[in-house]
Amino acid sequence: MKKSYIFVYNDTVGTREEVKNALNKMSHVETWRYDMPNVFYIVSNASAQKIAQQFESIAGTKGRFIFLEHTNNSQGRLTKESWFLLNNKHHQESPS
Repeated sequence: MKKSYIFVYNDTVGTREEVKNALNKMSHVETWRYDMPNVFYIVSNASAQKIAQQFESIAGTKGRFIFLEHTNNSQGRLTKESWFLLNNKHHQESPS
């Protein structure tokens, strides 16, 4: 079952580009997006534990990070595209 996660990391983990490269190499990550510093929104069929383990195996163990499963008990000022990904577990299609 697909789940959406919020991935938060500190600067020691790596630059945004380094984190993007790691996420792109991960078989547990189906898709992702970002719109804030040090945060990615991720869709996966895996548990947070499996995602974290795979991330460490690719990116290393430096820095601090957390994968939080998104639930309906969430609120904030994200973009509509980010809310759509978190709630629907896929990217919103662009109008033609």
